[in-house]
Amino acid sequence: MFLKQLTSSDQRFKSIHFKDGLNILVAERTEVSDQGDSRNSIGKTSFVKIIRYLLGSDLPTEFKAEELKSHSFKATFELPSATAGLLDTVQVERPVSPTTRLTVSGWSGLETRNLHVDEWRSQLATRVFQIPEGASRPTVGQLWGQLIRSYFGNPIKGHPAETDWESGVKLGFMLGLAPEILSGAGDVARLTKQGKVLRSAVREGALTHLSLDSPKLRVEIATARRQRDRMLGDLRTFKVDDQYAEHQIDADRLSASIQKLNDEALAFQRRARELEQALADEINESEHSELSAKLFKVYLEIGLILPDAVSRRYEEVANFHQSIVRNRRLFLAQEQDRVTTRLEAISVERRSLDSQRSVAMELLNETVALDTFLTAQRDLAEQEAKVADLRRRLEAADSINTINDKVKLKTAELIASVRSELQEREENIDKAISLFSSLGSEIYSDRESSLLIDPTQNGILGFTPQISGDSSVGVRSVETFMLDMVCAITAMEINRGPRILVHDSHLFDAIDSRQVASCLNIGARLAEEHGFQYLVALNSDFLDTVEIQSDGAFDAAPYLLTTRLTDETDRGGLFGFRFG
Repeated sequence: MFLKQLTSSDQRFKSIHFKDGLNILVAERTEVSDQGDSRNSIGKTSFVKIIRYLLGSDLPTEFKAEELKSHSFKATFELPSATAGLLDTVQVERPVSPTTRLTVSGWSGLETRNLHVDEWRSQLATRVFQIPEGASRPTVGQLWGQLIRSYFGNPIKGHPAETDWESGVKLGFMLGLAPEILSGAGDVARLTKQGKVLRSAVREGALTHLSLDSPKLRVEIATARRQRDRMLGDLRTFKVDDQYAEHQIDADRLSASIQKLNDEALAFQRRARELEQALADEINESEHSELSAKLFKVYLEIGLILPDAVSRRYEEVANFHQSIVRNRRLFLAQEQDRVTTRLEAISVERRSLDSQRSVAMELLNETVALDTFLTAQRDLAEQEAKVADLRRRLEAADSINTINDKVKLKTAELIASVRSELQEREENIDKAISLFSSLGSEIYSDRESSLLIDPTQNGILGFTPQISGDSSVGVRSVETFMLDMVCAITAMEINRGPRILVHDSHLFDAIDSRQVASCLNIGARLAEEHGFQYLVALNSDFLDTVEIQSDGAFDAAPYLLTTRLTDETDRGGLFGFRFG
């Protein structure tokens, strides 16, 4: 026996005591119930959710009512003892608030009044399901979802949000396969999704810094590296001079002085040319004698008329003119000498200044200022960062572009590993497939049933329960019943699951009464043969219909629980009052 008792700290709660084998919790319709009363609110589904909550699941939304906050749920379980082969009677109590803590007593190796729910899940994973340490899937919650089922939308899923690869790992684990191998499908699925998301983001411009054009990025990297190397080479030849600024000032000052001398030399050269022209224009001695003779002749002719005074006057004028000419020539010669001397001095001074400037310019050419050097270092660092960024972008592009290749490679390796694992566990797989087929034959004499187990093209361990004929909701429900029975029994036999299977009444709603009778008979027989509890919640009128339409093929009386739920009054439900 796995579950012995379910109760609550609230005295109004209807405690339920369970027994071995098939347990049927009945919700009764009374003759005095109004048409508006609903048996869906009296606790058939709630009892399933309470068991799950006590075994570590999250608090159901409908239990977050103010009326329940001060109460807690309790259950008595038989769990594997720390001593191999023995069972411990364990009491578990978990409050509605807070949900993260619970009390566990009677379990060897674990006894606390303030146990965190994560530790509780961890203990259940290790000691009840024997999930290998480090395996991320299946989770305890996923296994409880298959064994204590309240979702019936898909035979292989215990929750609508469960992915296909997670379902494959969960069911494969229950049949004895290694979860570490099967979980590889999760890596492939994540890698595939990642590739799709990244490529879509790049195409839509959400990741503007990324490009999938690897060849173009390689060209950009080569260009950036060449620029970086050139800058690095320039930087290595730099000689930093702390007096660089002073040298620059000296060079500028000397350049200004040389320019000033050049301007002055230009003026003196112009003056020298003017003096040369002036000297050239002066009358030489021979020309002066000829002119004097002509002038004297004129004066003689004048003297024929004038007295001797004219001759005397001419001599005086000639002497005066010769004096002026001599003086002007002397001045021009002296001025020419002064200009020539200054030009020579300017040339000497200019050569000296130019030599000094050459020294300063050589220092400037061979060295750089400290701030120039620091600027060059900063530019080099920026170029290094650009190269690194381009490299990261190329790696990202290559990674994205090769995701498909990686997916194909990993998928091929995974499929091979899963097939190998199926071969190693062939005995367990054959038993499960055979049991599923035999259960189908017992429920439907005119249909064939098969359980297909094989890796999909994505490496997921696929489970396909099939019953030939129409694929109605009722048939899908029968497939769910058969698959749950097969998985639960196989898991129990290999110590990968507790000895319990729970089905809410919704599983049977769409199944024909005769098939329901077959399912319940099968459940009762297998529970007795394999020593587990099969818990079912049903409405009383539905159960009556099953018994009548099956022509007595199923008798519910031996399996009914003493606790019966009713819609007669507000106190008739599981909680003993209505809330929410």
